[in-house]
Amino acid sequence: MKTDLFEAFRSGPDSGRLRRARLLATCLAMALVVPHIAAAGDYRLGSQDKLTIRVAEWQTVEGTFRDWSAVNGEYTVGPSGTLSVPFAGELPASGKTTSEIAAAIGEALQKKLALSDRPEASVEMAQFRPFYISGEVQNPGQFPYVPDLTVLKAISVAGGIRRNADYGPQLGKDLVTAKGMFDISDDQRIRLIVRRARIDADMAGKASFDVPKEVEGDPRLPAI
Repeated sequence: MKTDLFEAFRSGPDSGRLRRARLLATCLAMALVVPHIAAAGDYRLGSQDKLTIRVAEWQTVEGTFRDWSAVNGEYTVGPSGTLSVPFAGELPASGKTTSEIAAAIGEALQKKLALSDRPEASVEMAQFRPFYISGEVQNPGQFPYVPDLTVLKAISVAGGIRRNADYGPQLGKDLVTAKGMFDISDDQRIRLIVRRARIDADMAGKASFDVPKEVEGDPRLPAI
């Protein structure tokens, strides 16, 4: 969703439909990005996420905990979706939860260092990666993610739906056009009613016919 797929709002006979289409496309595009990060407990890691990692090891022989200060610290998920942790190496992180990363770190440390006891890792979110909004919003761009983000909240963060300066004048034009189309349709309705009455009279062998009640008193009758 980093690429802006929409043109500026244009006036014209199809502008209303175009605007609705752009709004729908904006929401659909965001729906593809937001749902997988909407629930804080199910948050899936990705590039630019920052994590706070702490590791401790229970030493059975001594009966004490050893703090891994050389490993503890803040880490960032790289562009390739991996996490580089001392002694554990390069670990795949994209699409995983913090609990899954914690388990992977403990397993990697135990295996690579041939430890009898598996170290316990704690992984917490230090900073969420940003998300991007483009399309029919006031302020498209990059924004910091917050827990429980939804599509509607994301649109609100971006300043809401964009209101183009041309929207007011265009609304007036649309009203004039709609009234003109209504007048034309109503005129055709009157003509069809009169025509039906004339045909019915001809079929009945009558030389004249009564004005139908539906159009009785209409000022347009003399011209029909």
